[in-house]
Amino acid sequence: MNPWKLLKTEYLVDAPWLKVAKETCELPNGKVIDDFYTLWQPDWVLILARTAEGKWVMTEQYRHGTGKIALEFPAGIIDKGETPEQAALRELQEECGYCIDPRLLPKEDNSTMATSCQVSYSEDDEGKAIRYLGKFPVNPDRHRGVFHVVFIDGVVKSGSTHFDSTEDIESLELSDEDLQKKMADGTFNHPLQIAGYFKFKLAH
Repeated sequence: MNPWKLLKTEYLVDAPWLKVAKETCELPNGKVIDDFYTLWQPDWVLILARTAEGKWVMTEQYRHGTGKIALEFPAGIIDKGETPEQAALRELQEECGYCIDPRLLPKEDNSTMATSCQVSYSEDDEGKAIRYLGKFPVNPDRHRGVFHVVFIDGVVKSGSTHFDSTEDIESLELSDEDLQKKMADGTFNHPLQIAGYFKFKLAH
């Protein structure tokens, strides 16, 4: 099986947060599609943050696509030059006011982590506080962007939030049992985030 051949790209929208392209593609059988539309958005990170008590840090915020308040895991765009892990730490602090418990960090990182959650952190393979679970396509059919999944264990409420001018976010904690109930009844219904959660479950 061979991939399609891209013959031409015309950008209909070329903005920092969204690109829409009209593409001309040649299929392996020679057929040409002259109006295949693709989307691109910046790569983002899904943050599975769990407290020492085993509760998940969640957010509630308005989503204009559905016109509803959505229950979600924290997530955010990865800034230029950031790793997914660094973006996860930063976004968790900015959106929810949580960071890794400084007691879980090596001594040389304790003083920095007490005031900032932007520290890149890794331990030995046993019991990492931060674990990168992989990257996944948003929509393999038409979307060129990807999202990364990062698990952060042992987080605590510390410091203040720093919202963008367009953000209005409330944070809460849910047990694993309550989260799964909300998946079952449709309260938590973000398909990409549910996939990231089950990736975590399969890895443990």
